[in-house]
Amino acid sequence: MESDHSMQDHQGNTVALPEDARQQVVSYLKHQASKPTPDLLTLVDRAAGSIERSLAGVSESQARFRPSPDEWSVADVLRHVDASMRSTGRIIEALATGKEARPDMDAPPVLEDAGKTLAELRNGVAASYDEVRAAAATIPDGPAEATALHPFFGDLNCKEWAAFVYVHSRDHAEQIEAVKANIPV
Repeated sequence: MESDHSMQDHQGNTVALPEDARQQVVSYLKHQASKPTPDLLTLVDRAAGSIERSLAGVSESQARFRPSPDEWSVADVLRHVDASMRSTGRIIEALATGKEARPDMDAPPVLEDAGKTLAELRNGVAASYDEVRAAAATIPDGPAEATALHPFFGDLNCKEWAAFVYVHSRDHAEQIEAVKANIPV
């Protein structure tokens, strides 16, 4: 029987990932990590683009809408993406230079950013992707030995963390689209 991988989110909810889905993502990360650094940079650009495209047509008030009290708004998702991309950029940079990295996988929506406008949140997210791009640009050619533990996907090297940016961003772009679909007209 397949087991699920799970972790607690910042609200104490258990988030589970079925083993077959986990294996599929790990396979994708390894495949992408076999590519040269310029291809990983393209993947980061695609990740940033997926978030930006998902925001098309979102107004300031729509960005604050929550489908239910325990679900994130678009603004919450943006705060999370900003925090997690900054953390991931630091991980990539540390691993690319052979240093130890300790992932902060509990990147909740940053509460001190709760009063930011949608434009400010978008700018923050854009800046966080710039940080990831700068970190990914430091990835050397050849094998990447240093790893940092991801709670779902295991030990990832700097190239795999760069590929993870795309997976994570696509997931949250889909989350934004789902929130938008529930906004009352």
